[in-house]
Amino acid sequence: MLNELIGAGALGAAGAFGAYWYLKFRAVLPIESRLRAAQKSFADFTSFTRETMERAYAPEHPEHYGDITNYYLIKLHKVFPDSSMLVFEKGPGQWKLVNYLKHFKVEPKLLTSYKWSAFDRSSAEGELLRFDDFRAGDYQGVEELFSVFDVRAVLMCPFKPAGGAAERLVVFGAASPASFEAAQPYLRFVTGQLSSISKVSDKVFTLRKETEHLKSEVSAVVKELDVAGSRLIQRARERKALYEVVTKAAGPGGDAQNGCSAILNIVAKMVEADVVACLLFDESKGELVVSPGAYGIKDEDRMLYSIPVSNQASASVRTFLGRKPFITADAQNDPDVLARYAKLWEIHSLMIVPISLHDRIIGVMRVGSKRADFFTPDQLEFLSIIADELAIIIEMFSLYENLSSTAQELAQLNKIKDEFLSTVSHELKTPLTTIKGFVSVILSGEVGPLNEQQHNFLTVTDQSVNRLTHLISNLLDLSRLNGKVEMEFQKVDLAELVRASVSAMLLKAREGNVTLSSAVAKGLPAVKADTRWIGQVIDNLLINAIKYAGKGAKVNVSGTDKGEAIVICVEDNGPGIPPEEQKMVFDKFYRGKASANQVPGTGLGLAISKSVVEKHGGKIWVESKVGHGARFCFALPVAKN
Repeated sequence: MLNELIGAGALGAAGAFGAYWYLKFRAVLPIESRLRAAQKSFADFTSFTRETMERAYAPEHPEHYGDITNYYLIKLHKVFPDSSMLVFEKGPGQWKLVNYLKHFKVEPKLLTSYKWSAFDRSSAEGELLRFDDFRAGDYQGVEELFSVFDVRAVLMCPFKPAGGAAERLVVFGAASPASFEAAQPYLRFVTGQLSSISKVSDKVFTLRKETEHLKSEVSAVVKELDVAGSRLIQRARERKALYEVVTKAAGPGGDAQNGCSAILNIVAKMVEADVVACLLFDESKGELVVSPGAYGIKDEDRMLYSIPVSNQASASVRTFLGRKPFITADAQNDPDVLARYAKLWEIHSLMIVPISLHDRIIGVMRVGSKRADFFTPDQLEFLSIIADELAIIIEMFSLYENLSSTAQELAQLNKIKDEFLSTVSHELKTPLTTIKGFVSVILSGEVGPLNEQQHNFLTVTDQSVNRLTHLISNLLDLSRLNGKVEMEFQKVDLAELVRASVSAMLLKAREGNVTLSSAVAKGLPAVKADTRWIGQVIDNLLINAIKYAGKGAKVNVSGTDKGEAIVICVEDNGPGIPPEEQKMVFDKFYRGKASANQVPGTGLGLAISKSVVEKHGGKIWVESKVGHGARFCFALPVAKN
């Protein structure tokens, strides 16, 4: 029994061992073989992708893209050496063969057009198409080409280059479809890489093109800025030089000839000219005449150049009449120029610009060089600017000369007037004194009794004589102040002067029913003044306040220490002075409109007061509001120890 069991176990073990190896060889070994093949295929594909990607690069120029395509086709052909690689590019209605790789029977022609509906379908779907036998479909148009490469089965995969380039197809052809399963991932990878590289390259090309464009623009801008900077520096130099000339010409002691001469010298320096002259229009002669101060021209030669404005053969006359600048490279041989004047001044290059002020043209400026073809349009533009400035200078000096002449005439007339007033005042004073004396004697009754009417007439005469005497005294004072009056300056107590003046005016204030008061601060510092003249200023201000304030008014005199100056003010609560009249109250003979016919006066008191205060180094002013009185003040500097 035991032996039977042992035999059965051995038999079962042998059967199990046989079954194991049967299954091993029948099922497991093929799976392991396929796994190893798949692992090898994956390793080969990984190696292919790694190697091609390490060598991948973005081409620097579009034409280099074909080199990259060739590189990928060569790498792919090494993996599948029995296959054919053809690249087609889409054209209008047909596909052109642009590249291929394989040994062939007869060399095909590149750029030959082919038509196959499968090309269009693959392009439209954007997917890989497989034909195990392309002859099963409509293959008309490519059969001859494929026969050259011994192609019977086809894999085609489209790829789209970027930048608007024509679409392309990679055709993987073989005699049979045996290698298609292995070739599909390679083909997709290659076309995907070519599309990606094309997109990257297109961006690189675009950026490089934009960069080059920007560089060229920046270079152009920098160049323009350099030119503009140079021109600005030149303009700044020109303006600075012109400003210095204008400042010098317009300064004290300047005159038209020296001012123009200075400008013409600057022009000659800036444009390196040999001759610069102004030809001004003489209306009395109807000619353009060279003005004094010309640069590079002798006085005797200057007198030779004068040309009637009717002679339009002259470039200077045409510039004057047409107001358009003129430039020539050789004036001695230019038919538009009077050659004899160019030869007279020995010049070849010539520029002429009009000198105009607003709408009035006053002449032209001629600038010449002994060198031919020397001046530039920029210099002509600079010359036009100078001509505008020169016109202003000439006009300014013309006005200045007229004003100077007028001022001299006015000064002479004023001197005659002062002498006349002084003489007349002296001549009138003597007979007035005689009249005053006889009227006073008659009014006193020493020569006989007077009836009431006679007494009234003589009283009016006496008052008129007093007013006339006061007017003559003011005229004499004004005449002396306008001349070289000698004042006796000494330390003066203004408070004492105010008290004396107020005391002297009390009677006059009572006659006009005016309350007169004084509020001068104690201990005012002394001022250096002429007692007579400053006393007269205080008297004039008090008299005016009493006269113009009206009956029942109040007048107050105050004195204040302001540190560097003492201020004396006479204030009333009368009708006040309108703002438009306050600016004129210190003018000679001016009297307010409202009171001119109601209050007697000469209009000289405030003018005399202003002159006296200013000769003392002080200041006088008025503050007033209509209906709220007036306040006249003057300030005198404190006397220095």
